[in-house]
Amino acid sequence: MTSPGARSLLFHATAAAMVALSILTARLGPLTDAVPRWLALYLLGLAVLLVVPFLWPPPTSSHPRRRLLVIVLWAAAIRIPLLTTEPTLSDDVFRYVWEGRVVLEGADPFDLPPDSSELAYLVPHAPEWGRVNHRHLPAIYPAAAQWFFAGVVSVRDSVGAMRLALTGVDLLLVCALGGLLVRTRRRLDLLVLYAWHPLVAVEVANSGHYEPLAILPMVAGLLLFASGRPASAGAAWGVALATKYLGVLPALFAGAYHLRRRRWLRALLVAGLTVVVAAACSAPFALDGSPPVGSLGTYAGNWAHNGALHGVLEPYIGYHPSRRVCLGLLGLWTLVVLARNHPPGRATAAVLIGLLYLSPVVHPWYGLWLLALLPVWPSLAAALLTGLLPLSYLAWTSAGAGGPWEAPSWVPWVEYGLPAAAWPLDAAWRRQRTEA
Repeated sequence: MTSPGARSLLFHATAAAMVALSILTARLGPLTDAVPRWLALYLLGLAVLLVVPFLWPPPTSSHPRRRLLVIVLWAAAIRIPLLTTEPTLSDDVFRYVWEGRVVLEGADPFDLPPDSSELAYLVPHAPEWGRVNHRHLPAIYPAAAQWFFAGVVSVRDSVGAMRLALTGVDLLLVCALGGLLVRTRRRLDLLVLYAWHPLVAVEVANSGHYEPLAILPMVAGLLLFASGRPASAGAAWGVALATKYLGVLPALFAGAYHLRRRRWLRALLVAGLTVVVAAACSAPFALDGSPPVGSLGTYAGNWAHNGALHGVLEPYIGYHPSRRVCLGLLGLWTLVVLARNHPPGRATAAVLIGLLYLSPVVHPWYGLWLLALLPVWPSLAAALLTGLLPLSYLAWTSAGAGGPWEAPSWVPWVEYGLPAAAWPLDAAWRRQRTEA
């Protein structure tokens, strides 16, 4: 199947299949009540997406913008059916709306948890109140995210509006990734590995997770870095850092990249603007003298769910000692990646892989960070690692049957074991490309 017509047919048939699976997912009703059926549809879509795009050869078209537009339009079509559903797999989006309203009221969500007496007057006007999670804890989402939440609520105060806005941001992210692929002379069609991925559609359009809001400036920074604009890249990474703390990773590696080449001014620009922009976004929440970190410490010290190595170590050495071991190993892995002198994007992807294996908390939407880099640095193991994380949603099935909110014991072994087994295949593939 090498003719242009056959390639085009397979390309659009793949997209249409992903839209059909999205429609079938939307018709399941509350996904928490249908996790096994949804996972069956999801894994079918994942298999299609990981196989079929490699069957069509690179297009001979000299119009990448037209190709990008088609990919984005299909991506929108995949997300639309899920925008019509109710979020049930996660309740984070309800917290976004609440905190956006708090910011609009001139209050500080990093100081005042939802159930504080100072905010009690907002409760009667908050239809999402019943699903606001962890009401005893102040905000954990960083400052730039809070400004976005407030901006959306100021336009339309509803969970649906928040999900729609974040879906729009996600489509902008697809465009930015397309620009990065073109700039770095990668194959544009591999953009579908993120743009059409069923995990992205569910986690953003259905659940309303705000990951794309932080990934977008991270990717924009990588695009600016590839274009030889270190100051602008640093500013973009400052926004990413102020939106979610992981966004600082490319700035770290970009600074090291310039230092090795004795480009002192560029390294200073990247580091300085990353810090200055992040501080500017956060400053209004720090005017009372307290840093805007909210419940970050509580999360970092006490949360655990679906971890890989942490879950293995905890029964033997204890909860907190296993966290310290994982943190130490993550720091060591980051140093190893720094020593390898990879470009910032590839180095970021490597650290994200380590983070998914070493973090005590791994929710499926955490995989979107690595998934966004997959079109630029394709990897079967990384695709499996991100793609299999939704198996942890079987915790809902366990809870529905009267058991604990915990996935079956085999789930982590599949989630993390299959990708680990695929790393040698990736290494062999990279060696073959290098020798060719």
